[in-house]
Amino acid sequence: ALFLAFFVLDLLIRLGNPDLWHPARGGERPMDFSYFNAVIKSSVFPPYDPWFAGGYINYYYYGFVLVAMPVKLLGIVPSLAYNFILPTLYAMVALGAFCIAWNLLDAGKGSREGTQRDAWAPFRDSRFVAGLLAAGLMVALGNLGTVRMLYRGLQQMGAPGGIIDPANILQRLIWVVQGLGRGIQGQLLPYGRGDWYWIPSRVIPPGPGNEITEFPLFTFLYSDLHAHMLAIPLALLALAWAVGVLRSGRASWLTLLVGAVVIGALYPTNLSDIFTYLPIGCAALAYALWRAPVAARGRLEMPTWVRKVALIVGAAAALTALAYVLYEPYRQAYSQGYRAVEAWIGPPTPFWSYLTHWGLFLFILAFWLSWETRQWLAYTPAASLRKLRPYQVLIEAAIAAFLVALLYLAYRGVQIGWLALPLAAWAAVLSLRPGIPDAKRFVLFLMGTALLISIGVELLVVRGDIGRMNTVFKFYLQGWILLSVSAAAAFAWLLPDVWLWWSGWRNLFLAGTGLLLAGAAFFTVSASVDKISDRMAQGVPLTLDSMDFMRYARYADYDVQMDLSADYRAIRWMQDSVQGSPVIVEANCPEYHWCTRFTIYTGLPGVVGWNWHQRQQRTTMPQLVEQRVSEIAAFYNASDINASVEFLRRYNVNYIVVGQMERAAYPGPGLEKFNAYNGRLWDAVYQSGDTSIYQVRP
Repeated sequence: ALFLAFFVLDLLIRLGNPDLWHPARGGERPMDFSYFNAVIKSSVFPPYDPWFAGGYINYYYYGFVLVAMPVKLLGIVPSLAYNFILPTLYAMVALGAFCIAWNLLDAGKGSREGTQRDAWAPFRDSRFVAGLLAAGLMVALGNLGTVRMLYRGLQQMGAPGGIIDPANILQRLIWVVQGLGRGIQGQLLPYGRGDWYWIPSRVIPPGPGNEITEFPLFTFLYSDLHAHMLAIPLALLALAWAVGVLRSGRASWLTLLVGAVVIGALYPTNLSDIFTYLPIGCAALAYALWRAPVAARGRLEMPTWVRKVALIVGAAAALTALAYVLYEPYRQAYSQGYRAVEAWIGPPTPFWSYLTHWGLFLFILAFWLSWETRQWLAYTPAASLRKLRPYQVLIEAAIAAFLVALLYLAYRGVQIGWLALPLAAWAAVLSLRPGIPDAKRFVLFLMGTALLISIGVELLVVRGDIGRMNTVFKFYLQGWILLSVSAAAAFAWLLPDVWLWWSGWRNLFLAGTGLLLAGAAFFTVSASVDKISDRMAQGVPLTLDSMDFMRYARYADYDVQMDLSADYRAIRWMQDSVQGSPVIVEANCPEYHWCTRFTIYTGLPGVVGWNWHQRQQRTTMPQLVEQRVSEIAAFYNASDINASVEFLRRYNVNYIVVGQMERAAYPGPGLEKFNAYNGRLWDAVYQSGDTSIYQVRP
């Protein structure tokens, strides 16, 4: 039922806006769809690169393999399948979060506080509370960026001096919600269509970092079938595996194999994820094995701790080795272009931007840490503190290291470190509490990991990144996943005990959580409505066909107004008529424009696709990409037929596209050669209006 509910929710959004392209915020759906088609059509792996004829995809393509398998088996048309894949992944993410939080609560029922009183009685379904909240935090709610938008917008449109008129706020908010779908919000607040889902994903001020503060709901609304989206279900499966290891307290070879298959799949799906989830998996494995009893074998007696350390090292090494070996064929063919990190010397994340993105999670978790600390102190006799004396040196060293780290963050200007590092240290200290349930200790570990990740991107950046764009958005997504399940479990653990609190603290917690959830939910409503209305062609009938928008859309580029229905008919003809994977040539222009559209929607290999993205994926030979871009322009512009024939032979081109885009991008006498040599060097196999497709003769 949960899966179906989330599936239908996203399916309705897709039904409202199924388009694979948008002229202003087109995203990388064109590249994703091109690669998805190529994976379906490839007869060998690695799959051929549709944006670099003669080459193979040097990118994280394994996610496309996973989603292409059911499409291939069921025989669904790819342009329709795209809008079924997105709701399926969306529902899988919700269900994965629900599963993890449910099992964390189930594993934590034996806590000491829970056995002293029947506080669970009014909340027998606390596991449902945790699961549903985890699903909601994970993929149904946004950050607080919409709240900040409203605040700033009301300031700008308020009284002189930026003073907000409280009497005007409610009415204006009502107008905004009513106006979102009609695209008139710019008259009510200084925002236009598309801003409501876009701006909250950029809560860090614009600058050299080009930061993207993406979160799963934005990922699915924006609908790029990109590596980071495809990896989220796998990441949750890896966390579920870790919870399973904790609950079982042991690890057989089958357990290690399953973990390696899941965690190892992150490398070819979204490389950066394995650097987080493999250590988490190893940590869960180490903890479970350390807690498990170890039977003596043979006459050679070793201390228990030695045997446990040996077992842990062996199991972690086996998990790591299997995770890499199982996907070695991918690794052998993949050339990693970004191999190093360097210090980030640009501006740090402002404190209020950090709270805008993480505020809801941190609010819940801070209350949970406070209550767990209070319970620890309440149930710990003063005499027990004497047991810490043998560890005095270690404690003092840890405090010194903490203070040094704080000073270093201050020296680097990392404002958020003053919040994130103390919270991470607090979680670490609480995890040492004797008798704490394994589930709570695991949540504290996940929380600390997420906070350290958020500090890490303030200090380090992947060398070659666009500022720190990819570093921030990929690792922020990991932090969101970890904090979603952590905050959900923490809330469910807190809920039975909230009624024991002093009324002031209880009201602060419940009211604060409610307001923050409402603020996060405002993104859900405003961004979903805005995404549905943000289309390049209005009046398109409801459909799940991601190509159908072309039949109604017009697009201006190179000072020419184009009717995309002409390209729609030609692309459909090519999909139906061209067999195999012959090379085609078409116009090439800057990223996110309408060029390369035949390669995108057919998956057939073109001479070259988006310039920058190909150079990112071919860092060892970027000059070859630039060369192909120049040669395409020279081919269409050339009047010298010999040079044109040489180009066709060099890249083994079978089909030439001459449509509206080619005529707009390469006007001049060079286009006359296609009619002049029709029937001699090539044959017109498709012709409609200004669009012609020529098949090159052998």
